[in-house]
Amino acid sequence: MNDDTPEPRQVRSTIGGDVGGTAIQAGAVGRDVNVTNVLKGKDHRPLQVERPPHDFVNRHDPLEWIGSTLSSGSSPRVVLCEGPLGIGKTTFIRKIAEIHQDYFSGGQLGFEYRRGLYEDPDTAITGFLRALGMEEKAIPSSPAERAKEYRSLTRRRPCLLVVVEGAWEPAQVRALVPEGNGSLVLVDGDVPDLDELLGDPRGAHPRSLVPLDAEHARALLESRADRSLESEDPEAIERLLEVCAGLPLAIALVGGRLFRMGPGSAAALAEDMKRAPSAPDSAEELRRSLGVIFETSYGALSPEAAAVYRALGDWPGPHLDRALMPLLGDEGRWKEILAADLVEMDTHTLRFRHELIRGHARDRAEEDGAGPRRARLTAMLDAYLVRLGFAELAARGERLRTLDLGSILTGAEDPFDGDTGSAKAWLLRERPTLLSVVLGSAEQGLHVHAHRFAELAPALYLDHRFVHDWATTAVVGADSARMVGDTAAEARLLSLGSRPLTDLGRHAEAGARLDRAAELVEGMDDLMLRASVWEFRGRYLAETDPEAAIAAYDRCIEANRASDLPGSERGEALGLLFRGQAGVRAGRAEEAITDIESALARFEALSESDGRMSARGRVWLGEAHAAAGRHREAITALNLAIEDLGVGDQHYYRAEAYVLLADLYEEIGAPGEARARLVEAERLYRGLESPRAVSVAERIARSGPPSG
Repeated sequence: MNDDTPEPRQVRSTIGGDVGGTAIQAGAVGRDVNVTNVLKGKDHRPLQVERPPHDFVNRHDPLEWIGSTLSSGSSPRVVLCEGPLGIGKTTFIRKIAEIHQDYFSGGQLGFEYRRGLYEDPDTAITGFLRALGMEEKAIPSSPAERAKEYRSLTRRRPCLLVVVEGAWEPAQVRALVPEGNGSLVLVDGDVPDLDELLGDPRGAHPRSLVPLDAEHARALLESRADRSLESEDPEAIERLLEVCAGLPLAIALVGGRLFRMGPGSAAALAEDMKRAPSAPDSAEELRRSLGVIFETSYGALSPEAAAVYRALGDWPGPHLDRALMPLLGDEGRWKEILAADLVEMDTHTLRFRHELIRGHARDRAEEDGAGPRRARLTAMLDAYLVRLGFAELAARGERLRTLDLGSILTGAEDPFDGDTGSAKAWLLRERPTLLSVVLGSAEQGLHVHAHRFAELAPALYLDHRFVHDWATTAVVGADSARMVGDTAAEARLLSLGSRPLTDLGRHAEAGARLDRAAELVEGMDDLMLRASVWEFRGRYLAETDPEAAIAAYDRCIEANRASDLPGSERGEALGLLFRGQAGVRAGRAEEAITDIESALARFEALSESDGRMSARGRVWLGEAHAAAGRHREAITALNLAIEDLGVGDQHYYRAEAYVLLADLYEEIGAPGEARARLVEAERLYRGLESPRAVSVAERIARSGPPSG
């Protein structure tokens, strides 16, 4: 070891958390040694495809055909499941996933595109990377890099099922095709443009679903009616089956009506449906027949249940949180709608059985008039805002907000009881609805709701890289805030939105929005908001113009020091920390060391210590010392950071610190020490499914065999 090499730090050595395998960290250790399993040990075999209904019938031929194509040694296959609306493509796909669960050893991934929302394949890819075990911090910030890592990760994972629903462009499917042998992509092919997939080099295979034959159609009808139909008028049953035309969706709805109406009701129900085409065979006739069935099911609801059905049609989200159901009607009304098979419900949410039914409910809602519909929607959004407010508070704690969250939550019961885990789980489950309520509120002119939802939604986005959702909600929310003259909310959303816009490569737009935010807060009395805007501006400039970033952090620190509000001390510490990081990039190593050490002292003095930022600050302190040529101090700072990051299970940042240590040891001529740190970094990156594991492994290989 070189004479410059510091003596190993005499501290307790711990490898903590859940990152993968068993590791023993040893060396010159002053006290006890902890041996901990650090590989995640989790089964990252996602099973995202829902189970089919219990009374699935028929489809023997297409099921057998798909089963015969599965081969673990073959290239990935794409199957386009075709057929008219209501034919049961989603149920068919779910049945395949259930039957061949053992074959799909790589897991089952699913994504549903939704028209009317900004849906890019990157949203699906980001979720897939997370489901396949990639640590959030390891997910690349660039969409192109995320796509690359999806291909790389799935190449190492054979026999993966990917289900794609709702796609209307071939690119939305192509981007999600995995690379692993034996993998299968099942596409719900409702859109003619998807036929382009048939001409792809890999060659998608079409598989058309045909209507159920008479035997299986009757079996499904009896299952949904929950009784034998032998005692019913045979001509009426025949008429009902003709109207349904073998479509499982139609049969389920008619069976639900027979169940509610009871024995002997088939003749009356057939009479109700006399307007439907007999044996419809064209797409238009099928749609008209379904419309008659929807209308008949709707017409059989009590007035109170029908009002609930119409209200649900106006809800902007793809599903409704079950906690909001009492707002629309009592349990009896919901039981009516559920029994009619118009909606389906799981543990947490309720949704229409099909988008066609949702469209029917929305059309019928028009009969209520604009005023009552707006009042009803506003009440639903108010209730959802309360639920989102409690989730945001539990997930993020006390932080800067321009809205008065206390007044919104006053008198309401916290559904999460302050539990961070359950709040974050709810936020993740509500991801498509969060986007929908922002867009839907703005579309209806409810701009106060739109910008409030947009300001609270980052409680999800700060933990998960839904950058498209975040960028969209921030842009729409800021526009809504401007529409109602709320300059504080506009400035907050403009600055918050700079992060996802930058991640998406929309740098000019992010910069322009930060310029606007800085103008808005210039004369404001809200010092904390001013400080926050300048912090975001500094972070935006840090990579491209560190000197300008330092100037922005100066403004941030100045505003925090002038404020006596809670959080200003932490804000000042963050400003100093980020200014120090920018100082390293600007070549101001000595000033950076002073800033970072000052920030660390302030973090220590906080009433509630911030171990996460302190540990990251020690990493940056190590970088600053290294930039100043102080190798001993740099190695000491990085060792302290590694210990602290292990306690907090921040394994991605810990791996980065190991790489920095390796760089230092190489620089001072200690290749053995460098190699040992690279091995630790590679192990951590591998456990996190980080793409950096590959480059570190290559670096280890180039270093040669371990010494001794």
